Amino acid sequence: MQVYPGDPQPEFDPHATIKDDKVNVTRFTLGSHTGTHVDAPWHFLQEGNSIDMEPLDKFIGETAIIDASGKNIITAEEFSGYDIRSNDIVLIYTDTGDRRTNFAYLDISAAEWIVENGVKSVGIDTASVEKYGRKDAPVHKMLLASNIGIIENLANLEQFAGSRMFFVCLPLPLKGIDGSPARAVLFDIVK
Repeated sequence: MQVYPGDPQPEFDPHATIKDDKVNVTRFTLGSHTGTHVDAPWHFLQEGNSIDMEPLDKFIGETAIIDASGKNIITAEEFSGYDIRSNDIVLIYTDTGDRRTNFAYLDISAAEWIVENGVKSVGIDTASVEKYGRKDAPVHKMLLASNIGIIENLANLEQFAGSRMFFVCLPLPLKGIDGSPARAVLFDIVK
């Protein structure tokens, strides 16, 4: 599992065991942005919602899965030719999700396009929608200030690139926290 450089590494330790306690219980420690996760507005906006205040319907719905493999910078042009509708979730396959640094990212034109076209959430298979190492976070701030959900570190998108599907991504409702690991699942759209 990729962890953004500088974020805490996950730790899993036995707290109780069947042998000693008649039950297995594991203590785990991880950062709020570990693995597939959802960014809450509070991650970059002082007055933004924490993850427990984000409505789940922002992360559930029809999705267009974009194939941006081979691109280092994802611009608004990448969205042309795809059936993206208002209130959709857009997922982006980049083929760079295995990189800890120098992965593909959205430029500001892509963020503007997402806002202008009424997309409710955007997900990507990299550790961030932002260029690695960029501290001012213009893409995050624009999307989060526009009430658009951000899902990062998605896995296994390559087999669905170019499809329309139904997406469910459920972050944990952790009170007052800036983000949460999430379980993300794609379903075929039944017609």
